[in-house]
Amino acid sequence: MTIPYPEHLVVVITTFIAVVIAVLLHYESLWLISRQIEQSHKPHRQRILGMAFGVLLTHVAEIWLFGMTGWWLTALNGIGALRGYDSFNLLDYIFFSAVTYTTVGYGDIYATGPVRFLYGTLALTGFVLITWSASFTFIEMQKHWRVGR
Repeated sequence: MTIPYPEHLVVVITTFIAVVIAVLLHYESLWLISRQIEQSHKPHRQRILGMAFGVLLTHVAEIWLFGMTGWWLTALNGIGALRGYDSFNLLDYIFFSAVTYTTVGYGDIYATGPVRFLYGTLALTGFVLITWSASFTFIEMQKHWRVGR
């Protein structure tokens, strides 16, 4: 038995791996940030700002993970493509990843072919991870806001 569209399987497996890495990265990052807040003797303001920057840095790393994954699939392996401009460089893939991750969706760039699965899944994953970060930030600030004043 042969797989009729092996590139589809490559996209599904690659997407699954990227999502697992992003979720694990997010979990571990939030866990480390939470421990830093709990164990820190720094002033309240520095702890809260450290949390905010830590969460933002985590999202940027995840955006880059998906941008590099899309670049690897399309630019290096020819599985689907991005359209909307005459040519694309790595930062265009990162930009498209950020726009999709945040569900902004400007529409100036769009995916074609099997790689659309990656970007559709990226939108859901980004939405879930951003929501998780918002909940985490709210809970941490609620725990520490009054203490630091």
